[in-house]
Amino acid sequence: MIRKAFIAALAIAIMTPSAALAKVSSDTTPGVNFQSYKTFYFVNSRPPTGMDPVAFERIRMAIERGLTSKGYTNASGGDMAIIITIGAKDKTDIDTWGAFGRQVDVRQYTEGSLSVDAFDAKTARPLWHGRAIDNVGSKLNPVKAEKEVGKLMAEFPSR
Repeated sequence: MIRKAFIAALAIAIMTPSAALAKVSSDTTPGVNFQSYKTFYFVNSRPPTGMDPVAFERIRMAIERGLTSKGYTNASGGDMAIIITIGAKDKTDIDTWGAFGRQVDVRQYTEGSLSVDAFDAKTARPLWHGRAIDNVGSKLNPVKAEKEVGKLMAEFPSR
């Protein structure tokens, strides 16, 4: 149980500096006019159970910076509802090589993910979905985590 709480706190933490960068992807509902949206609010302003609240706040603040840089304003009861989802899962990669595949490499790691979803606050229509996935390290690297969230939010449509 402690391991899962620790992993959740590190869900957006990135591997060692020499590792590959997070995979970032996003999707926008066709036909959405983002010019008609001016404000946003966070639906879940508290961290998931077992997550370090300071790490969650860093992530939330980085998302907020990304939205304000696109021309949106954080306001209670805004016209866009933002939902943050953070998770992690253990994974195992098995590679065989050599003559007749007699050599086996096994790599176990934890894959962390951060999803940011925007919905129309009045109609609950989905507007945008963004996701960052990467291997989770043993320590939260705040600078790198904020950089990865920044890359994700760079894909959010501007006003």
